[in-house]
Amino acid sequence: MHATICDLITDLVQNSIEAGATETTLTVEERGTELAIVIADNGKGMSAETLERAKDPFWSDGLKHKHRRVGLGLPFLFQTAEATGGTARIESEEGVGTTVEIRLDTANVDLPAFGNFATAATTLMAYGFEGNLEIERSAGAKRYKVGKRGLEEVLGDLEDAGNLSLLKRFFEENEQELAR
Repeated sequence: MHATICDLITDLVQNSIEAGATETTLTVEERGTELAIVIADNGKGMSAETLERAKDPFWSDGLKHKHRRVGLGLPFLFQTAEATGGTARIESEEGVGTTVEIRLDTANVDLPAFGNFATAATTLMAYGFEGNLEIERSAGAKRYKVGKRGLEEVLGDLEDAGNLSLLKRFFEENEQELAR
């Protein structure tokens, strides 16, 4: 399993980016004791056969990581959901994109720590890809939404250290507001 939920989120969003998505949406909602995470993209998608094989930790298509013979991202997703009484589902269509959804019970004692969302979101925005990543984050009635394209218009280069510092502070302040 991943050390934190944010590690799981980062892994899944990186999968979207590496699948050639030009539009990826990450939604993270906390409602009571439910944590719902949805990642939707317009990447290359998978056939039904490939999707089933991708759930097997001992299978890898060999394209993304040439020397790796395992693929643990999706198996870890399902393992986390199963171990904590949650649910996970994936819908994918070749040439159209993929949607991953996980719902977790935050009161479950086996749930990994949430982690640092500000750091994860900053890392994802600075990952160095041409597409757009929209992040929508909510807790109860409080929410914020931001996209990579909009951030680049305001801040400029998201790989610049000064801009990254501002971006991280933006996420930290929004996360603090959600926690109030």
